[in-house]
Amino acid sequence: MEPIRQRSNPKPSSSKRSSERWIEVHLYRHGKGPISIFRSSLVGPGLDRLNVRSILSKYGLRSLFAFKPPSERGFRIRFDKANGLSVLRYKPGSVVFFDSEPKGSLIRTISLIFMGLAIPSILIMVLMNELPYQFKSTTLIGSFVPPWLLAFGVILYSRLRKKPRT
Repeated sequence: MEPIRQRSNPKPSSSKRSSERWIEVHLYRHGKGPISIFRSSLVGPGLDRLNVRSILSKYGLRSLFAFKPPSERGFRIRFDKANGLSVLRYKPGSVVFFDSEPKGSLIRTISLIFMGLAIPSILIMVLMNELPYQFKSTTLIGSFVPPWLLAFGVILYSRLRKKPRT
């Protein structure tokens, strides 16, 4: 997939069209963009499939949607999980518009969990005159670990284990 520097002739001659095995992709993110315009080669047995998995991994995306720019309505691009090729076939030399959804950030997940535990803990400590028993340190393998910090670690570990790997 090489970026396009200059716009090529959109209607090449029929003899040239038969030798072309690529499509021009205009990639948008949440309807804004295009963030990238590139040519992607067609692969597969009939040389008419798009390698969707490589586009998803290169741009850090979760999913792709094909759409028409005037209508802004689209449908999800499905691909084979085994080889990453699109289910739909594409005509060589065509121009397609993809809208995308980026992957979620791990830092955002960690900060949301931390804030969800820290804010109620701070509110309880401020509203009470003395420190509640639950917020005092407990002994765990010879060291002192506050229970709220232990709960944060358990929640974070379970979220990381259940996170889908793509």
